[in-house]
Amino acid sequence: MSPDSRFNAADVVVPVYNAPADVRACVDSVLADLRADVRLVLIDDASPDPAIAAYFAELEKRAHPQVLLLRNERNLGFTGTANRGMQLSRANVVLLNSDTIVTRGWLDALLHCAATDPTIGTITPFSNNAEICSYPRFCENNVWPVGRDAEPDRAAIAAAAAPTYPDLPTGVGFCFFIRRALLDQIGGFDTAFGAGYGEENDFCLRAARAGWRNVLADNAFVLHTGGQSFVGQKAYLGPRNLALLEERFPYYGPMVREYIARDPLRPLRQAAAARFAVDAAPGRGVLHVIHYHGGGTETHVRALIAGSRTSWRHYLAIAVDDNWQVEEHRADGSVVTFEFVRGAHERWRDFVGGICATFDVALIHLHNISACRDGIMTALEEFPVPFGYTVHDLNFACPTITFLGTDGMYCGGVTDVGTCTRCLAAQPMLPGANIANWRLRHGELLRRAAFRIAPSRWAADMLLRYFPDCEAAVVPHGTPDGFLPRAAGECATLPLPDDGVPTVAVLGAIGPDKGSRRLERLVAAARARGAWVRFVLIGYMDVKHGPWQSDDATFTIHGRYDPADLPYLLAHYRVALVLYPSAGPETFSYTLSEAWASGRPVLVPPIGALEERVRDSGAGWVMTDAEWRDEKRMLERVLAVLGTAGAAAHDAASAAALAMPHASLQAMTDATFAAYDAAVRSAKASAMPTSPQSPSAPSLTSSLSPFAAARLRDALGYRAWLPPLPESPPPQNPTGMGRRIAQAAAGMRHKLPGRVLYRLAPASLVERLKRHLG
Repeated sequence: MSPDSRFNAADVVVPVYNAPADVRACVDSVLADLRADVRLVLIDDASPDPAIAAYFAELEKRAHPQVLLLRNERNLGFTGTANRGMQLSRANVVLLNSDTIVTRGWLDALLHCAATDPTIGTITPFSNNAEICSYPRFCENNVWPVGRDAEPDRAAIAAAAAPTYPDLPTGVGFCFFIRRALLDQIGGFDTAFGAGYGEENDFCLRAARAGWRNVLADNAFVLHTGGQSFVGQKAYLGPRNLALLEERFPYYGPMVREYIARDPLRPLRQAAAARFAVDAAPGRGVLHVIHYHGGGTETHVRALIAGSRTSWRHYLAIAVDDNWQVEEHRADGSVVTFEFVRGAHERWRDFVGGICATFDVALIHLHNISACRDGIMTALEEFPVPFGYTVHDLNFACPTITFLGTDGMYCGGVTDVGTCTRCLAAQPMLPGANIANWRLRHGELLRRAAFRIAPSRWAADMLLRYFPDCEAAVVPHGTPDGFLPRAAGECATLPLPDDGVPTVAVLGAIGPDKGSRRLERLVAAARARGAWVRFVLIGYMDVKHGPWQSDDATFTIHGRYDPADLPYLLAHYRVALVLYPSAGPETFSYTLSEAWASGRPVLVPPIGALEERVRDSGAGWVMTDAEWRDEKRMLERVLAVLGTAGAAAHDAASAAALAMPHASLQAMTDATFAAYDAAVRSAKASAMPTSPQSPSAPSLTSSLSPFAAARLRDALGYRAWLPPLPESPPPQNPTGMGRRIAQAAAGMRHKLPGRVLYRLAPASLVERLKRHLG
């Protein structure tokens, strides 16, 4: 058959064997997006199903000028039929399984990929069912629901692609572009692979050996229902043909196993899935900004996320200077992490704006900005995306965060600028702090905030005390299902003497503001006095991360713990009271909720949210100011609570603790997301065009520039995979320059120059020359 110059871009060859419904769907999808310079070739491989003959007759009547219909007189199998199709013209070939459905722009993407590098020999697109090219889950058949539109997936994959065109160990035969020059060089499929399975792997390995690349078109997507044309044969053909492959290419198995273990395409799939999530829920992205990992702030943010994965798209930024680790929290509970680094000359507005535009963030929720303060404040000075703030601490009012004075104790909330200036000047950790400028800048930020939330009345009042026009709504931190302590199995513990001595526990991560030095002095006072009490820190200290125990077991540090294990730990350490020796105030305290939920009464200082929550609860006691300031007096109060005279009161407080109600996650999320909705509505109303010709409001990120796809890909940790150098067996028909060089070398091998070269030449070169001679 003579070549037809009209169809010089590619022949799309579809081998057909039964499965008429699949064939019809495949053909319809190809014809819906068929370029004028491409021909569709359908080859019936002697299908016994009469419906195939009927469908071919139907197509013949249509007489589509770009459709060529052929039939094998006998069944050749996929391999033989594909070879027939590849021999029809001088054009490139796309082998397409009959159980595929192509999407918009699929062939343009393949042809453009081929045009970027003349050494690309084969190209495979992404698919729902394509082994190493499967999306969204790697090496799986991501079963496609009947009737589901593939366009959103295709659009997301195309939008997320740089494109990268990464190398593959081998292509996947469901949709397989082959460059004509490669076919001319190495021939078609090897018929030793029978009806199918593995023939494209063998072809790709031969192509790689000849210097060609096998790549993924990471901006294309083709559906594949999977294996319908050869149902029942894979169980036999798969193992047989795999053994043949590994016999011919011993490195094939290790190469594929290493590739699967590394999964270099993961960042490309994750980028596409991130784009898909944005497209599926436009205008519903929230960017939470916190500082380092850990603590109550992160606990709160993750509780918010857990309570609303289906109504908002959440992105959690652990923002430290120029390095922002952004977690994308998906509706299925999975988390994908991006590592963004601000460029040396990149403006903060462009950097934060790039994150917001990339993920279509409609709202920024500031939780703790202490590790990126100047940058985020600069970015938000003139910013189209609204932001809000939760008062997790009073850092905006004072850089000490917990108002610790020069004596290491809570100052009571002094507001006088002169007094605060002298206090900060005397603290070596805060050199040159300008408290007036500090409060001025933070006040401006707070006034621009679309909402302000505080977890306690005390925190809201303190914010108002320093920033009189910045009132905050009180929304107590809620506790999600599973967060409150529950009965748990045994976990690692340290032993205590079985002597009946009551134990006082301190919970959490304890630094100077939460009383680490005070706890040490309290233990020393108890030891010096010989007091009938011991202390255990269920958590860790700034100077001892545990586990650790003093020789006399007066003080034990358990180490980090899971809140779910707390009931067991409190029982093991025989804890009768939970103590808060804090030097500074708390704005809420999750550990107080944990202690109460475990049925333990508490003793707290007369400051902050701890005093507010315990004062009228009946589930604990508030120290006097004198007891709080003096560890010896604090010890006296502890012993009084645990003494025989206080037994009835202790029992009553324990019962009250166990019965204490806790704010629910639902109440917290409802209140918080009501603030989100109001903020976004207000921002959109402000951005609404006044012109009657433009009635719809633009996206809040429309003035911001998203990150380039390559930056997003690299933030996900993309590293190019390169195939190993293939083995080079002797050519079947040695011809050309290599043979002429070998003949010339052989002709001089008995002469002096030849003998010298022979001795000096690498063994591999000598062997290669011998092979060219046959």
